[in-house]
Amino acid sequence: SRRALAATDATDTSVDQSLAQAAMESMRLGERLEHEAVSETPEAILKRMLSVKTVVSTGSSFAQRQQAAIGSNTEFREIGTGSIGKVFEHPGTILVYKVPVADQPEKLWNNYLKHARVYESFEAMPPVDEQVVIPRCFFYTNPDDEAFWTQNLEWFPDLPLFPRVAHHVLCMERVFPLPLPIRNALIEKFCPPMYQQSAKKYEANKDCLIRPYLGRLKYGYGNYPGFSLRNFRLHADEIMDLGLDASELCTSMARALAVLHWHAKIDGEDIEFVIGSSPLKEKVVSVSKASELSTMAPYTSTYDRVQHNTLNFTKRVTSLWMLDFDACSDITMDSNGVDMAVKAFIGSNMYCPKPHNNNAFIASMWSLFSERYVEYSDYILE
Repeated sequence: SRRALAATDATDTSVDQSLAQAAMESMRLGERLEHEAVSETPEAILKRMLSVKTVVSTGSSFAQRQQAAIGSNTEFREIGTGSIGKVFEHPGTILVYKVPVADQPEKLWNNYLKHARVYESFEAMPPVDEQVVIPRCFFYTNPDDEAFWTQNLEWFPDLPLFPRVAHHVLCMERVFPLPLPIRNALIEKFCPPMYQQSAKKYEANKDCLIRPYLGRLKYGYGNYPGFSLRNFRLHADEIMDLGLDASELCTSMARALAVLHWHAKIDGEDIEFVIGSSPLKEKVVSVSKASELSTMAPYTSTYDRVQHNTLNFTKRVTSLWMLDFDACSDITMDSNGVDMAVKAFIGSNMYCPKPHNNNAFIASMWSLFSERYVEYSDYILE
């Protein structure tokens, strides 16, 4: 009808106006942030913005693209490749899809089972929840799920080595990249000047996550012409040089592993810690309190009191995340289980400090780590 068409036109106009307004606000924010960044050294920016739970404002093209994609259909973009397969973002949402490259879903399903257990354990241990974030696992789907693939198949890319066909998929909460001010500061601090402009323009560097390596020093200078911020390794000496709160990172990792071993009861084989971000939730779902209801007239509508989450991609919260549980195994609460946990810890990447290190800083971190791990393990088991 003409009324419906008019309503549709009005809606389209409203959406266009809101997007234009959002774009203008992002441009103004970007100009202000750029002006502020000039007055700060890269070291000062990183020390301030890499603190856990810091809210960072950004007017980057990534933030604008995510904000504009809310409620729309957009092709899923590959944002990384892991031990299982490829990871695709769902723009405008907090969702990512992990898809195995080979038709071998066993590790993906194990990831789902172990991840769910770890998440529930962290929910049960409030002191850890504030320090280390576990991404939520939303659902698992398979090639026979017509409901999912009818709606989503066309949005996956169709590539020669990864054709557009139905797969096994694990849908999870995305660990969002670190925002533009942090990315630029990392480049200005660690990339030689001759390569900095190309590094800032490199599209893949928008997918920036930091791997904090408290157990290893940096050796060598890397391949600077291909300077990459994807899974950027920040070593112990660099963490110390920047003046980051290494004690907070160390304590968080120790307590997280204690929960993993003694509450979730898995070995932690090949897990990862990363520093990433999440979009700020500007509203939360709320309910009326009983004390409020008692003062209302019977049958009063409380509909307008309910608020729902809305995502603001231009403001992001920095967090330490623990993820990738596909290689994890169950452990028993005896000496055999302890042996499995120790083996997984010693053989893992250098996120956590390790014993018998000649570097004084790493040795001090190991002393703190072991103390906090034992302390929190006792708390869990008491």
